[in-house]
Amino acid sequence: MWLIICMMVVVINLTITPFAHAYIDPNTGGFFFQTVAPFVYAILGAIVIFWKRITGFVKGLFGRNKESNKGNDE
Repeated sequence: MWLIICMMVVVINLTITPFAHAYIDPNTGGFFFQTVAPFVYAILGAIVIFWKRITGFVKGLFGRNKESNKGNDE
């Protein structure tokens, strides 16, 4: 319970602020893109490379249930 209260206090303090009289540097967006984009592209690349393994795993999860039900019904 205390953890939730502390987290709420932190979130409220970070979101509700008085006027800061400051600005966001125009290069901040570029920096964010340069740090986040490689991770996104790496994850997408891993999905493309391992697509057959991923689909085989998912098919195996759902395929076992159907096969085991057929064996029990006979």
